[in-house]
Amino acid sequence: MNRNTRKTLSPEPPRLPDGLAPSALTAMRDEEEIARVLLEGNRFGRTAAGGVVIEQAVMRRVVFEGGRLAGVRLADVLFEGADLPGIVLLRARLQRVEFRGCRLTGAQLSEFRGRDVLFRECALESAILTSGQLRAVRFERCNLRKAIIERVELPGAVFLGCDLSDADFSGSATQGVDFRGSDLAGVHIEARQLQGAIIDPLQTMQVAALLGISVKEQGD
Repeated sequence: MNRNTRKTLSPEPPRLPDGLAPSALTAMRDEEEIARVLLEGNRFGRTAAGGVVIEQAVMRRVVFEGGRLAGVRLADVLFEGADLPGIVLLRARLQRVEFRGCRLTGAQLSEFRGRDVLFRECALESAILTSGQLRAVRFERCNLRKAIIERVELPGAVFLGCDLSDADFSGSATQGVDFRGSDLAGVHIEARQLQGAIIDPLQTMQVAALLGISVKEQGD
């Protein structure tokens, strides 16, 4: 495997002002603009809205019981301990967004664009990400077991210490991605997609197995 890689980019954190105003918001409507607020423990029902804009906001321990947001724009937003299982984001735009300790099991993102996005210690098991682009994105100690990451551009992405077992990267641009410290057992990925990828020595056997290569001592 070629280990000459492009430079990975560290996500820029959200630009959040001091003294965000608490909000009791529990629903979102079409074209709603939510800015400079703190949502803490808010519970949203099965929200279905289009064109929502959320800027300079902290969403701490908020709960979305499913729901679908089309054309949502997130800029300078921190999700902390949020419970977002099964949420559907269609044509989302994300800039300087962090997810810390969030539950996104079964979440669906399609036709999305993102830059400066961080997922840290998040549950993304069986999540579906399709037809999108993520630049300067980093996944740290996340559970992406059985996730589908299909037709996604991931230039210079980092998966640090993640569970990627049985994840599917079909059609995604993963050249130059840093996989060090992640579990790659059973990952669905083609050899050409691993060109320039960064792996650690312990992952060599896993990658060889993915490529159908048998590693044996001389004389075996």
